[in-house]
Amino acid sequence: MDKLFVYVDGGARAEPGEAGIGIAMTDAHGNVVDEISELIGRSTTEVAEYRALIEGCRRAIAYKPQSVVFFTDNQRLANHINGVFETREPHIKHLVESAIGLLNQLPQWRVNYVDERAHHRAPRLVEQAFHRNIRAQMTREKIEQVLLSRAATLSDEGMQKLLDFAERLQDTE
Repeated sequence: MDKLFVYVDGGARAEPGEAGIGIAMTDAHGNVVDEISELIGRSTTEVAEYRALIEGCRRAIAYKPQSVVFFTDNQRLANHINGVFETREPHIKHLVESAIGLLNQLPQWRVNYVDERAHHRAPRLVEQAFHRNIRAQMTREKIEQVLLSRAATLSDEGMQKLLDFAERLQDTE
């Protein structure tokens, strides 16, 4: 592959809080090559942004492109990566070093800051990760409610059987 365009974003629901990353990769013709939308655990938005860039680098390396252009709506991240200024925060410094180590595995790269209005793909993927998690939680809660209502109608013997089954099931996972 000759050229990849990688749009990265990260976000958190609180500072810190549940965080997610979104990455959209396109080829030189604008065709979507890969999309990543996942939760990364508890983090700040700033750390999630750097983690999105790091994961975007990992994914881009796998395609062996000749050139990669990364886009972010975080000007501070772009400035750190491009060496415009350094950070004094050790945890951010570590993330910058990790990202640059991965970027340097690419033949040619650059990280561009773009206005958030022009940067819609990756933020959409971050939101999708949060929405998938909410849907999964709602589904689980619904199943738990059904189990509780059915368990309430069981005899003591039926409850014991249910408990035994639940323990066997847990042992297999």
